[in-house]
Amino acid sequence: MKIFYFLIFTVSITFSQNSIKQSDILGQWEIKIKVKQLLKEEIKELGMFEKMAAELASGFAEDILNSADMYIEFKRDDIAILTFDFLDFQEEEEIKWKLINDEILIDDSLNKKINLGSENNVWVLKDDMISLKEKNPALNKAVFLRKIP
Repeated sequence: MKIFYFLIFTVSITFSQNSIKQSDILGQWEIKIKVKQLLKEEIKELGMFEKMAAELASGFAEDILNSADMYIEFKRDDIAILTFDFLDFQEEEEIKWKLINDEILIDDSLNKKINLGSENNVWVLKDDMISLKEKNPALNKAVFLRKIP
């Protein structure tokens, strides 16, 4: 009987360690956006000229985003600092975040200058990356955060 209790205890510890802790999130994360991958889904219903214009604009947007540095530094007390640095322009904004049921809620609704997750502000930590969670259970692989060591 003691062996049975020991096995139950061991299994419960193993499964409880899979949950995300605040310490897993704290620190600086780089924001990555794959513009062409995002655009691919959005332009399916456009006409030929609209698609050409969108693809041209996406190349320009991708160049800008690749040369910009974008970070989120998650801090204690549910505060994060969003930093955007492009050429001589640098912007820092304070936003709120919270860990709820292994999902990260990033609340930028108080700041009208930024809209990090569009209408959705639920993110998930998986495979050492934080990805935007879509309204369906899928993760958006085109918008993600990568931890800076």
